[in-house]
Amino acid sequence: MRQYELVEKVKSYDPVADEEALNRAYVFAMKMHAAQKRESGDPYFTHPLEVAEILISYRMDYATIIAALLHDTVEDTAASYEDLKELFGQTIADLVRGMTKLSKLEITPQASKQAQNFQKLVLAISEDIRVLLIKLADRLEVMRSLDMFPKLSRERKVLETMMLYIPLAHQLGLYNIKSEMEDIYFRHADPEQYRAITNKLKSTERDRQKLMTQFIEPLKQKLSDEGIQYKLKVRTKTALSIYKKMQKQKVPFEGVFDVFAIRFIIDCEED
Repeated sequence: MRQYELVEKVKSYDPVADEEALNRAYVFAMKMHAAQKRESGDPYFTHPLEVAEILISYRMDYATIIAALLHDTVEDTAASYEDLKELFGQTIADLVRGMTKLSKLEITPQASKQAQNFQKLVLAISEDIRVLLIKLADRLEVMRSLDMFPKLSRERKVLETMMLYIPLAHQLGLYNIKSEMEDIYFRHADPEQYRAITNKLKSTERDRQKLMTQFIEPLKQKLSDEGIQYKLKVRTKTALSIYKKMQKQKVPFEGVFDVFAIRFIIDCEED
C-alpha cells in the first residue's frame, strides 16, 4: 500500500485524521527500517505497513495507525521513545512503548500451563486497549507470513499464537482475527486433518447455504413484519473448532451438527 493510499483510506472513515502526521509516520518508519529485510528478503517495512492495513480494515483511529507504522522502530532501530514523543506526541509514543513491552514477553511449552496468567499479565501491562489491538494485528500479519520463518521460529510462533493470541482475540471479541489465526494455526499444526476438514466444508457448502437460507428467511420476514430492527451475522465455524467437536463428541465430520452459527442482534428496548 502506497503512502497516499494509506492516508486516503484513513481519511475516508476519519475525516479529521491528521494527514500530515500520517505522512510523516509513513516516511519515518520507512527510513528507519530501510536497511532491514524480512526472512523472505522483502523490505522489513512491508510488515508494519501490513499491520497498519489490518487495523485500517477495523477503522481504527489515526493515532493507532501511526503507532502501527512505528511499532517496531524503538525495538529494532535507532529510534527512541523520546524521539517518537517529540515527533508524534506522547500518546503515540506510549502506544509504541506498550508494544515494545509486549514483545519482550515469551511463552514456552514449559509455561503453557500458566497461559491464563500470561494473558492476564498482557492485559495488565497494556494500559491502552489499542496496544493489544496493534499486537493482535501484528501477530496476524506474522501468521499470514509464517512460511518464511525457519522451522524452530515457526513452531514457537504457532505455540504462542495458540496459547496467547487466539484467546486474547476471543476475549476482545475480535472473532475475524481469532478465526483466521485459528485457521493458520491448524494448517501448520495438523495439515492432514486441516485438509480433510476444509475439503469437507467445501464439498458441503451448497447444502449448508441452502439450509441456512431455509432457517433464516422466515425469521427475517417475521422480524420485519413486527417492525423490529436487527443485524444478521452468519459464519461457518473454523476447521479447528469443528475438529475439537469431532474429538470431544467422538464423531466424524458428518456427526457435527453445528458447523455454522447464525446470530440475530435485535434493536429493542430492554425488557
